[in-house]
Amino acid sequence: MDDELNELAEQIKDAERHLTDLRKEYRERKTVGLRAAIEARNEADKVLREELRALGYRSPFQLWREFA
Repeated sequence: MDDELNELAEQIKDAERHLTDLRKEYRERKTVGLRAAIEARNEADKVLREELRALGYRSPFQLWREFA
């Protein structure tokens, strides 16, 4: 009887681990587009900062002060 209970407890632990892995995979698949968009935005921001530096602006705020 104890062996059966231990076996069932081990099966439950395995099922819980499997469920945790599936939840993680679901969360990763669900947010893959968001992560890609954030990465693209960060890359665009980097290029923008480089272009501003090439034009002689040290800070993006310096550009906006000239137009105000």
